[in-house]
Amino acid sequence: MGDRAKQVPARAGGSRTPRLSLSAAAPLALFSLMTGVVAVGLGALATLLVPGAEAKGLVWLVVTVLVAASAGLWWGLTPGAERLRVLDRALTAARPKDARGR
Repeated sequence: MGDRAKQVPARAGGSRTPRLSLSAAAPLALFSLMTGVVAVGLGALATLLVPGAEAKGLVWLVVTVLVAASAGLWWGLTPGAERLRVLDRALTAARPKDARGR
């Protein structure tokens, strides 16, 4: 009971530890969502190349896991500044030509 009394004032005064804001996690969430969609899509496309019905599920699973794992490793091992530079280049290339001049 005495420990709780000591903990309450510490919480009431506010902690000095930085908190992760929602906007800081947004790029990771967006990257994860898009990578998942691409991984599932590539897995589905790969199943079209497999003639046997039994192997289609295994091919879909393997391709999906490999693409998702590769993207996760890229995100985890690439420094933040370089990651943002690569993503910015991809976004710039994807924009329509008339929107680039604005």
